[in-house]
Amino acid sequence: MAATSWTPKLTNVAGVDGTSGTGKYVAANGVCTFTAQVVAKKETVSASSAGFGLTLPVPAAAGVRYTFQLEYDGRDADNGVWTGEAMIYAGSDGSKIDRLRATSDSNGAALLNVEHLYGDSEGAAEAEIITVTGSYPTA
Repeated sequence: MAATSWTPKLTNVAGVDGTSGTGKYVAANGVCTFTAQVVAKKETVSASSAGFGLTLPVPAAAGVRYTFQLEYDGRDADNGVWTGEAMIYAGSDGSKIDRLRATSDSNGAALLNVEHLYGDSEGAAEAEIITVTGSYPTA
């Protein structure tokens, strides 16, 4: 079965979303398997301390918490790769990922909400890349 392209977008963004997204997914037999990538081209800030969420290609079945793998590549901004998780909370309607969280080098192994992407600020030519992969039951 061929993968279908879609354009993932950040949610909970304050002002202009300076990111571009690419994604692929396969939805079959009640399950969606996906890979989403968001690249920060311009500085982007979340609308609240809850941080960014992400659109999904197909709505998830509501009422269950789902957790996906997240990789956060600092590119020019920080020159590192952090792991994390992307979550859909049990109280969600399944239309989007509720939280993008990554490890922090300043707070032990804690996962912190991703609230700010530098994009082209502070002299970075290319900044962060967030990649989220996983599978979930569809609505």
